[in-house]
Formats: sequence, C-alpha cells, structure tokens
Amino acid sequence: MAALKACVVEAAAIPGGQCETLYPRKRMYGVPGFQDIVARDYISVLANQCLPHATATLFGQRVNRVSRIGAREFKIDTDQESVVSRFLILAIGIGDTVLCVPENILINIDNTSDFIQHYCSSVNLFAGKRVVIAGGGDSAIDFAIELLMIAKQVILVHRRSEFSCEPSKLRIVNELAEAENISLKLDYDILELEESAIRRCVRIRRKKDINIEEITIDHVIFCYGFSVKPPLICGLEEMGIQTNDFPVKVNIETMETLINGCYAIGDAITYPGKKKNVVPCLFEADRAVRAIRDKVVRS
Repeated sequence: MAALKACVVEAAAIPGGQCETLYPRKRMYGVPGFQDIVARDYISVLANQCLPHATATLFGQRVNRVSRIGAREFKIDTDQESVVSRFLILAIGIGDTVLCVPENILINIDNTSDFIQHYCSSVNLFAGKRVVIAGGGDSAIDFAIELLMIAKQVILVHRRSEFSCEPSKLRIVNELAEAENISLKLDYDILELEESAIRRCVRIRRKKDINIEEITIDHVIFCYGFSVKPPLICGLEEMGIQTNDFPVKVNIETMETLINGCYAIGDAITYPGKKKNVVPCLFEADRAVRAIRDKVVRS
C-alpha cells in the first residue's frame, strides 16, 4: 500500500516468533477482528495477508552482520547470502529464550521422554491423561482451560497464593475449580518428579507444611517463564546501538532508532507506555512504514 519493496529475513524456518514457537495453542482474545483465535492460526492469517506482497522472503537465514554502504544503504549479510536495502526495520523480538525449570527437580528424569512439557504444541498428547500444570500466569491458565475438554484430570499447581493472569481468566478458572472440573493447588512447591517404566508422579508440599503430597500423573507442563538473552546483530554496535541499550530506544513519532534509516518495532523496542502485545506491534509497524514512505517521497 505504501508502494515500497520489502525483503523479510528471519532465522526461523517459519514466521510467528513467540506465537509460533512458545505459545502456538495460546488463545488470543484481544486482537481486532477475532473473538477467539489461537496464536498459530492468527500467525497464519497475518502471513497469508502480508507475505505475498514481499519482494523476497528469506526464512531459515540468520543475520550475521549489518553494515553501511555509503551513507544511504545497509548491507545485511545472512549465513547464506547478502541483501542491500536503503532502510532497515528491526523486528528481532526479545532474543533467545531459555525455559525456566528448577534443575533440582529434574534429577534422574529422562529429558527425551514426553513426561515434561513446556507448551501445548499438540493437545492430542494429553487426551485422556492426568496432567499437572505448574505456574500461575496467563499461559498456565490458558493451557488448563484448553486441556480441560480432553484430559482425564487437570491439576494446576502454583507456588504462590494468587494467580497473575488477566482478571477474565481468573474468573473462569475459579468457576472451574468451584465446579471441581480443575483441581487447584495454590501456595504449593513442586519438590520432585519421578519417572519410571511403570509410573510417573510429582511430589508437592504446601508452604509452611511438613506433609508431602504425591500425585500420580502422565505429564507435567511447566509454565515458569523463561530467561532471555538479548538479540545481538554484529554491526549495529558500530553504528550506534549498543548491546546494553536493549530494548532499543526509538522515536515514537517515527520508530526510528539512533541510526539514521534504521527503525525498530515489537518486543525489541521500548518507549514510554510501551505494552508488549500484538496490537501495539501493528501500530509500530504502520508508523515505521509511513515514516520510510515520507522519506522516500521527500527524496
């Protein structure tokens, strides 16, 4: 619509970022135009709408370095080829993620089995099974609601006394607990997991209590969040964006960074009032494209 040509470079083999890799089954209630849609399907809708207009899509290519060619162009070197562009938009997300699970409870656990899960890429795995979901945020609640229809039993174990999810989800989970459709274990710590050829179980204990409860289960899903290693693209530091400046600061009027002609959007940026969800990302992308178009027109 802006009469610009664009090339998309993405390290993953498919689009979607966190929505595809971490929360493919997460239900999204706050995106315009959809009353209820899972993240993977929403990404599919966006990709079908946008990607046909791209001049090139280089998926499965990691950016190794970005450099200047003169004063008006960027050279983007991937692990397979190079691209030259007058403008650059960084949509590099939060960086590499490492899922957080206390190491002491993973001793003697076969990491190659399906006992421990971190997200519901396929809900069919949990059909007719007893499942413990560990966590108290939006993802834990989403998984609990999602699995309720197919799992034999859903037990939600949270190490605090209150959940940290959205109020609407809290109301739903409390109603499910009152109807005894979901078992809640609040203020409980997971002490140990056990896995053998004949049984799988989790041992939990309520805080300030000496009694240990043992629950026989089939799977445990950890929703303890993740630690983040900020993304680093070689060359940006030399042009003015330092690694300790992450998230990247932008001019909210244009989404331009400290580097002339380089813009940034999404979870990679910060500005006063910045919210990390899909809707602001769309606003930021639109504003960056409009700013680039205005520069092209003026030149």
